[in-house]
Amino acid sequence: MKFELPTTWLPLLGVAALWTPAMLAASYAWRHGEYYDYGWFVPPAASWLMVRRWQDLDTAVTLPRRRVVLVSAALLLPWILVLRVLGYADPSWRLPMVLLGLTAAGASHLLLAVSRGWRVSAGFLWITLLWLSALPWPTVVETGIVHNLTQGVVTAVAEVFQMLGKPVEVLGDRLRMYDMTVEVTDGCSGVRSFQSFVMATWFFAELQRLRGSRALILLACACAVAFAVNMARTYALAQISFTQGKAAFDQAHDALGLLAFGISGLFFYMLSGTLAAKHRRTVVKTVRSQ
Repeated sequence: MKFELPTTWLPLLGVAALWTPAMLAASYAWRHGEYYDYGWFVPPAASWLMVRRWQDLDTAVTLPRRRVVLVSAALLLPWILVLRVLGYADPSWRLPMVLLGLTAAGASHLLLAVSRGWRVSAGFLWITLLWLSALPWPTVVETGIVHNLTQGVVTAVAEVFQMLGKPVEVLGDRLRMYDMTVEVTDGCSGVRSFQSFVMATWFFAELQRLRGSRALILLACACAVAFAVNMARTYALAQISFTQGKAAFDQAHDALGLLAFGISGLFFYMLSGTLAAKHRRTVVKTVRSQ
């Protein structure tokens, strides 16, 4: 028995094919990077969301002409090949990954617009941002975020200790009380929670079909909650180190990290549901009696 794929699905397969080189390049950062292991979640999640949205559409599908497809492939394939070769030469070089992602984003939206219109193409925005969130950020941006988050967490935690009457001072990225010092490393700055929650924003925005304004509210709240929960975690770890020593600090480090991520994730899910509930409208039909 011969299996034939319905032609209405061909544009969606084209979009998936466009994103494949970018995801293959980014997989190096998922394996070896400090903050991007959440990237493994993105391809299956984004693919499922694309299929879900595609099934809900009721507009007709117009396949591009064969000549247009051949010309587009002739232009895109050499460019993608060059970027993949550069990626093979230096897998940690982020510029080819970013360019592959931007190429996939632009070409996929153009393909969707040709096949089903620009309104449908714009409806895939959250999914595109979800794909892009799997790519490592430019080094300058990532370094700046890590530095600012670390300083923000250290300063905020020191203020909490001082309000509680404990003489804790800030020394760079360390907290010091008397002769005891706690170092807040990059991993404890909350950058992993920040980046993964940016990714989760686009996932829940598409899952709940949020409007742009509500998605931005969700993004702002997600970043704020990630910072607040990570600050609480840092405070707890510093308190344990000051009172119980480094051994107790090392023992509680991973457990408190998982607890902080779980609390943030639960709040994030509840918030996205609340925003989605406000977005839905209930239609009441009035039936007149005969």
